[in-house]
Amino acid sequence: MRRTVDGVRATLRAVRAVAPQRFRVAVRAMFSMTLPLAIAVALGHPGWGALASIGGFAGFYVPDAPYRYRARIVAGIGAGLTVGVLLGALVSTHGWLAPLVAGAVTGIASLVCLAAEIPPPREYMIVLAVLAATGIPANPRQALLHAGLTAGGAAIGWLVTMSPVLGRARAPERRAVRAALDAIAALLATTGNAAPGSPDSRAARHAAVTAVRQARRVVMQGSLPAEHRYTRVVMAMEALLEAALHVEVEASGPLDPGWADAVRALGPAVGQPPVPDGALPPTGVTTGDALLSRAVLRVRAALAGTERPAAGEEPVGLPPWPGLVPQLRAAVNRHSVILPAAARLAVAVAAGAGLGRALGLDHSYWVGLTVAAVLLASNSTLALRRSVHRVVGTVAGVALAYALLSWHPPLFVIVACVAVIQFAAEMVVTTTYGLAVIGITVLALVLFHLGAPGAAVGTALGSRLGDTVLGAAVALVLRGVLWPRATAARLPQVQARTLRAAGRVLCASWTDDGDRRRVAEERRRLQSALVTLRTVHADALADDRSASPDTDRSWPVTLAVEEFAFLVLSLPRHRRAPEADAARSVGRYVEELSATIDGTGAAVVGTAVGTAEDAAVGAAVGAAPEVPGYPRTSAALGALAIAVAHVASPARPVASRTESSRRR
Repeated sequence: MRRTVDGVRATLRAVRAVAPQRFRVAVRAMFSMTLPLAIAVALGHPGWGALASIGGFAGFYVPDAPYRYRARIVAGIGAGLTVGVLLGALVSTHGWLAPLVAGAVTGIASLVCLAAEIPPPREYMIVLAVLAATGIPANPRQALLHAGLTAGGAAIGWLVTMSPVLGRARAPERRAVRAALDAIAALLATTGNAAPGSPDSRAARHAAVTAVRQARRVVMQGSLPAEHRYTRVVMAMEALLEAALHVEVEASGPLDPGWADAVRALGPAVGQPPVPDGALPPTGVTTGDALLSRAVLRVRAALAGTERPAAGEEPVGLPPWPGLVPQLRAAVNRHSVILPAAARLAVAVAAGAGLGRALGLDHSYWVGLTVAAVLLASNSTLALRRSVHRVVGTVAGVALAYALLSWHPPLFVIVACVAVIQFAAEMVVTTTYGLAVIGITVLALVLFHLGAPGAAVGTALGSRLGDTVLGAAVALVLRGVLWPRATAARLPQVQARTLRAAGRVLCASWTDDGDRRRVAEERRRLQSALVTLRTVHADALADDRSASPDTDRSWPVTLAVEEFAFLVLSLPRHRRAPEADAARSVGRYVEELSATIDGTGAAVVGTAVGTAEDAAVGAAVGAAPEVPGYPRTSAALGALAIAVAHVASPARPVASRTESSRRR
């Protein structure tokens, strides 16, 4: 009982914590869905409203993205919803063709959404649209009408989600930049108070890198010019992150809290100058203090609009946001985790909808829809959790829907209830999926009631519950059958890709005659690779519910790659580079380790590094080169070599380091 009470309290705290950020998102989602429904009801066509509200789901997407980027994405999602409804309606009377088309649309939508990094609800709404359309028998003329109503609802959703641009055109960029400054301040506050390499230290570094990357992405998506204030601030923050990581790596004791306060104080100035001009903590004590001082002053200058490029230099901005074609090209390589995820979802949705038809269920598409909802989880552990939430939430939602519909309320009352329930579901969906499912279930049943007013309410409620249980079971079975270890199999490639990115940063820093633009680009790629590595490894570990970081043999490699990468990101740009031979030796060694990790080259043999306990295993890799003047880099390479050896030695053929180099 006490555990239940504590869980409820934790849920309420989580909801309250995100309420300020979710409120505006929930309001827009509410109007995006409810306005098409209300307009159709006012015109005397509630069935049309149910179809138009499907198009309104487009307004749910990328609510925190810059408006220029948001306009394109929401329009694209609206087009996808319209095409999904059209295709689903055209095959609605063609028996087994309907599940196949639904599966094909699901796979394409999943591939595009994952490649374009569209956040939740990702492809789910398009899957809902095509599956719902297959459940409404229609001839070609009616199919066009259904698609037209969906397009109209999507247009309303587009207008709703774009409406704030009239008064706050750069609000998304401002929020992202402030969040990044707060994350850097949190990293500085943690510095020296948590042991280097501890979970708290790693979490603070990861959060700071992720937040700066997100701020950079948002500014890139907004297509801001090089001289724009937010562009300059983001580029200054990159230097501030570099300084913060350097201080975190070098810290031998707690950092003066004044540094975190100074960075945190810059947050309000992102949206509303004046910029605070308070004194910074004393500098000159360490190199890190001087780096922090210069970086904070640069951010202040960028916020104040006083930062200027050197005489005779053109302002350098951020690269443009890549288009869909390059993103798709990157997603379809054989080492991508996107292809198996999209294929799994496509097969599972088709199988779920087909099973529902084979069993003669009245609402067979609800089975496929539940399968899609569960398999949106990126790993099997989350899928199991979502399936439980889906079933429990559906039970509660069915009871609530019965209480609402059993007394046959007026249509305006139903519309008002839809608005309230949609708002509530959006407020809690990011913190408690089970609570959101309650609202989602009620909305689905209400829309079905409006679209088919003559259907028996009790029958529909029972079908919803039974179909959900069946769909959850099908999803869990297929999650364990369809490429269950696809993520784990691709983890070595992600580890190697991150390590190579770290090597390129070193190469650009040490051998490219100070080409600042290339160094900055390589650092950005490494930051993105680090974020991907953490996500992929978490999913790979969660796919094997019996494993843990203590028993997972690949975790030490990920940890060592992360430590080396963060060390590389912390190296000051002005630090003197090692001799050319030493730099090239490090580059070759990093490439050899990368090839050992992903299996593209034979493991290398040399003198083991590390303790005597590691000697036997460490014999599977070459001795890490010493880098004069860079003792931490040398130590990190040695630790990385030991971690790689523990994985490589029992499974891969061993060749001498000389032979490996000769092959290349």
